[in-house]
Amino acid sequence: METIKTASFEYLIDLAKENPNGGYTFVLDGTSYQIQDVLEISRIATRHGYIVIY
Repeated sequence: METIKTASFEYLIDLAKENPNGGYTFVLDGTSYQIQDVLEISRIATRHGYIVIY
């Protein structure tokens, strides 16, 4: 049986922490990403198998 993972976009944005010199650090399932725009979060979450709820 496959597990379905869901997350709200607002929750995922809260996981992104702004960096002092620009961009954000976003950690999902123990993997850290350096992103420039929070809109990248949806793509990353989808790669991790999440269904993002807007």
